Amino acid sequence: MKRKKIVQFTALFMAIIALTACSGKQTKEINLSGGWHFRQAGGETWLKATVPGTVHDDLLFHQIIPDPFIGTNEDLVQWVEKEDWEYRTIFKVPRALLYHDAIVLDFKGLDTYADVFLNGKKILEADNMFRAWEVDVKNEIKSGENELLIYFHSPVKRGLEKLQQLDYLLPAENEQAPEGERTNIFSRKAPFHYGWDWGPRLVTSGIWRPVTLKAWSNARITDPYLATDSINDHFAFVKMNVVLDILQTGDYLLITRLDQEEISRLPLAELGPGKFPVNQTLPVPDPKLWWSNGLGEPYLYKTEFVLEKNGETIDTYSLDFGIRTLKLVQEPDDVGHTFHFELNGVPVFMKGANVIPSETLTPRLTRERHEQLIADAVDAHMNMLRVWGGAIYKDDIFYELCDQNGILVWQDFMFACALQPGDEAHLENIRKEAEYNVKRLRNHASIALWCGNNENLHGWHAWGWQDLYTPEQRAFVWRTYERIFHEILPEAVAQFDPKTTYHSSSPSSVGNTLADRRSGDEHDWTVYFGQAPFSNYEKNVPRFVSEYGLQSFANMETIRYFASDDSLWVNAPILDHRQRSRMEWHSPGFNGNLMTEWYAQQYFPETKTFEELAFVSQLVQAKAYKTALEAHRRNMPHCMGSLYWQLNDCWPTTSWSTVDYFGNWKASHYAVRKANQAVIVSPALEDGMVKIYVVSDLLQEVPAKLKFTLIDHNGNILKEAETEIMVKPNQSKVAFAESLETLQLADNNDWFLHVSIIGEDINHENILYPMLPREHDLQPFSIEYKIRKVDEGIEIELFSTGLIKGVYLEAENMGARFSDNYFDLLPGIPKIISVSGKKEPGRITYTSLNNIRFGDSPLKL
Repeated sequence: MKRKKIVQFTALFMAIIALTACSGKQTKEINLSGGWHFRQAGGETWLKATVPGTVHDDLLFHQIIPDPFIGTNEDLVQWVEKEDWEYRTIFKVPRALLYHDAIVLDFKGLDTYADVFLNGKKILEADNMFRAWEVDVKNEIKSGENELLIYFHSPVKRGLEKLQQLDYLLPAENEQAPEGERTNIFSRKAPFHYGWDWGPRLVTSGIWRPVTLKAWSNARITDPYLATDSINDHFAFVKMNVVLDILQTGDYLLITRLDQEEISRLPLAELGPGKFPVNQTLPVPDPKLWWSNGLGEPYLYKTEFVLEKNGETIDTYSLDFGIRTLKLVQEPDDVGHTFHFELNGVPVFMKGANVIPSETLTPRLTRERHEQLIADAVDAHMNMLRVWGGAIYKDDIFYELCDQNGILVWQDFMFACALQPGDEAHLENIRKEAEYNVKRLRNHASIALWCGNNENLHGWHAWGWQDLYTPEQRAFVWRTYERIFHEILPEAVAQFDPKTTYHSSSPSSVGNTLADRRSGDEHDWTVYFGQAPFSNYEKNVPRFVSEYGLQSFANMETIRYFASDDSLWVNAPILDHRQRSRMEWHSPGFNGNLMTEWYAQQYFPETKTFEELAFVSQLVQAKAYKTALEAHRRNMPHCMGSLYWQLNDCWPTTSWSTVDYFGNWKASHYAVRKANQAVIVSPALEDGMVKIYVVSDLLQEVPAKLKFTLIDHNGNILKEAETEIMVKPNQSKVAFAESLETLQLADNNDWFLHVSIIGEDINHENILYPMLPREHDLQPFSIEYKIRKVDEGIEIELFSTGLIKGVYLEAENMGARFSDNYFDLLPGIPKIISVSGKKEPGRITYTSLNNIRFGDSPLKL
């Protein structure tokens, strides 16, 4: 009897210790990323797995499948999508954790149809890759060992089951599957997993984001929301909302700090169990504003919420917050309707690109690769990236880096180029997905816009989708569209992020109508799909261009990653397999490779080898992007945004990207960087006139020196002038205009115009040619050079007595970065290039269009 009392007393004493440990800041977390194993459902052998991860990567690690990025191996791994998979881990829980008031399993991402079992009991049926799932396991968890098992159902088989329940087809034209077998629209899963016109079909499954066991007592802070309500000369007024999840009745105190300075103490008396919303408007004196890249510092306040009970800290929640106002302005004007973003009361021209996932198997992405992506955008003077709707809501680190670097985000919801089923369960799933992601991302200063979908409205009106249905079916399908994009998604934004604009579809205009050149945002595919000349960019300028582009081949070292040299020609089987932009409507077998070759033939000299074509294709793409970007900027404020398609790749391939899968800059990224500088000088031939535009994104007037030089191909100066100007803020102005006749150039193409503008923090140059690159009479001029060491690396000074076009410098060390590349070296005008990198660049070689014409191999400097 005495021994029993001792045991009871010991147990009571341990419980008191455990409960004491639960006081204070007591949210305890156990990361469950380790110790996982997987198997094909029903198999006998469990193999080591990586979490977060995908089944494809786990199979690849164990050499069960070949690398799908090499050759045509993608075809050999398609069986994976049709199988079910199981993942299991055993984890230990200390007894003290069981004494907390609440214990949950937090799944940040399950892809996609997942039955979750804890110690043999099913606790969750997940069906949405884009949602997090928090499951109460207070009564299921035990001290010591616990088994967590997740059964992933084949998303393709689940999709086929749903497809068979419909008596009509819903368009999903980009899925790489036969019509009648396309299932991505039935699953809330990344559409690009099913293939797109720039990526492979790898319909994977797995635990793609972290899993955590969490425990806490008393209360916790949830759903924080900060939004700038208004700003005046002395204060910013910030709306603050949080929800307190109260588990134990008591008196609480909520403290709010900005940059460690307390700005609010809010006593909350006698709060009982339940969800308790707290709303305040907080004045911030002398606020430091958040500005986009190029306009000022993207200042972020370190914000902390502290919840106390009886003088002890119960919970804390920290986030970075930028004070700024931001809205999309669509107002009537004498053309149609404006379409521009206004940041802190200032209209801002948006310069940027569309981004896709940088990995097909997205858990592979590291922080370093996210950092490199944003660095590539910042280096190219971008201020906006569009997270496109056929992919994923990106990882938190992506938005954090955008916040820190002044990159605004046009955020699509994950719907693209397809229609959705209209059953209530599917719509409710979408509603919860929208609520979760709006709440997750709304505090980021970078979030500029929520957009309902990519091209769905355009597809309904312009791609013949309406003609697929009977009148009754058409009415139901369109009503489903309206419910999702005119009700569910805008209601989620209005409720959870009311300060951010919702735009129902891209492209579209006011009143949920199709865009045109006068109103709305436009996807300009007249170049590429429409085979229009690049001059079309200059003649037809929309109000805001949210997509446009041209393909090019990747650098040869990237192509050699998946293909051997002896298998390379423009329509080689390996390149045809890798090319996903297929245009059978143009002609049988016509695809992006042939389109790339066609554009090269229109603008550049003939190539004799595939390696030459790959090089020239990048010059063609660079010319297209330069032409478009400068035309868009010259036409501000009519046009107030230029987002090209696309910044990055998800695997080694041929695509519209300016940076390839391995992070190599194509010629187009150098061209974009030049065209995006804060102040540019842009010459143009318009109606028989030579015009020189000066375009500035700066918010203040600045002095500069404008210089232009007319030169013939032998280096003779025909005319030159230099003048001091005041560069007007945030606008485009013609600084010089003269007719070809006056310049004595009307019947003469033996000239080019070199223009430059130089001032404090301003240094831009440009060249205007009266003829196409293929029309130049290029000669085998040599390059004279000097190489000298500087603090940041080395500096190369290049000089030639004749025109050398498309000079491409390549370092033996591929990590080397050139300050400029794929440039024209003008006769008599020195060009200084800096080379930086973590290592010495090693041997530097160059090639050019001149080399190609005369059959020279790359030349050594």
